Amino acid sequence: MNEILEVIKYIFPMLVLGAIFYFLIEKFFTEQRFKEEIELKKKDRSLYLPQKFQAYERMALFIERIKPTHLVRRVPMAENADQYEHDMVHAIQEEFDHNMSQQIYIEPDTWKVIFSAKNATQNFIKTTRENLSDENDVQAFQTAIIHNATTALMPLNGAMLHLQKDIQVN
Repeated sequence: MNEILEVIKYIFPMLVLGAIFYFLIEKFFTEQRFKEEIELKKKDRSLYLPQKFQAYERMALFIERIKPTHLVRRVPMAENADQYEHDMVHAIQEEFDHNMSQQIYIEPDTWKVIFSAKNATQNFIKTTRENLSDENDVQAFQTAIIHNATTALMPLNGAMLHLQKDIQVN
């Protein structure tokens, strides 16, 4: 019996020291893994962040380019108002298609707002065209677009604000 107590007297402190050593080593390695993950995230973020900023810049430019008042200056005059309406709607769609890949970097909610604003702008142009009294007068159509765009609440302004808030959060 004394022999068993002698063995326990030596083994028990070794087990306690072993357990303490194990927990200290485990804690050390856990902290190291955590630090490595943080460094990896920082590195990934430094690679990803410039592309994200560029995507937001491109979408801000997209919003500016499809504003009806800017489109009137950019889209060349057509023979009639129908053709001019088509050209403007087509210009908006081309701009959007050109920037389609930016949705990878932009938050999904923000992308939906931009997409809705694009559709609303196309509908705004179509509605302005439908409400035109002289159906073939391109200059009257341009004037109506400029007048309506300056007096109406444009969804593009809301999209720009949403884009700005989103980039500030991220």
